[in-house]
Amino acid sequence: MTTIHPTAIVAPSVKLGDNVQVGPHTVIEGDVTIGRGTIVRDHCHIEGSTIIGEDCRIGPAAYVGLDAQHLRFKADPTNPTYARIGNRVTIREGASVHRAINPGIEKATTIGDDCYFMGQSHVGHDCVLADHVIMANGVLLGGHCTIGPNVFMGGGSVVHQFCRIGKYVIVGGNEAVTRDVPPFGAVWGARLKGYNAVGCRRSGMNRQAIVSIRGAYQQLHTHRTMSAAVAAIRAEVPDTAEVREILEFIAATKRGIVPSAARGDVEDTPE
Repeated sequence: MTTIHPTAIVAPSVKLGDNVQVGPHTVIEGDVTIGRGTIVRDHCHIEGSTIIGEDCRIGPAAYVGLDAQHLRFKADPTNPTYARIGNRVTIREGASVHRAINPGIEKATTIGDDCYFMGQSHVGHDCVLADHVIMANGVLLGGHCTIGPNVFMGGGSVVHQFCRIGKYVIVGGNEAVTRDVPPFGAVWGARLKGYNAVGCRRSGMNRQAIVSIRGAYQQLHTHRTMSAAVAAIRAEVPDTAEVREILEFIAATKRGIVPSAARGDVEDTPE
């Protein structure tokens, strides 16, 4: 049975699934849909064209589906912008998720399934997050960021607008990510410090895959330019699916790749 605390305000336009719980002093308004079994704690605010999946947990004072923090954003009820959140997502106390700038559900700020956002973390407008992303306390994503599956971001880290972070990346605490991070990478001290060995092992990858990832990151760490590193990976590292994914990610970069200790801030365009 769905329960709404007497002090909560839920607009008639809101669609609540079975067994949804809405806590005290929470406000839910606009074209909001909340899936069955989701619990919304006290003092939350959910608005706009926001879709929240099943069995989610929205912590106290969380803000979901608010307007994009962008100077050119103009809300238009006849042409709504969206935020879309998957199933079994946890959004802890004081965390926030903003809707996209441009209208249409296909352009929504999107969060996949089984993600966990700790206290005071923030997902900016137009971000797209895959499944199983974990953001520790105080992590901030600027607008238009793309985060791959199984990424872990340490507390207080920030990501610049339009950056991409590949699958199974780990970002250390209090880091500033201003360029793209290839899949399986580890970022410490504002540098690409090799691959995420623990995350790769825990994922159940086979030994060949892990060895090839390690080999690719050794080349990224060794060579001074990205084009030289890419050439060495193609020549010397086994051609596994994981290595191809790393190379394709690098080839698609528009912001450049986070520097390694060897490359420093030297950047070039790999062929």
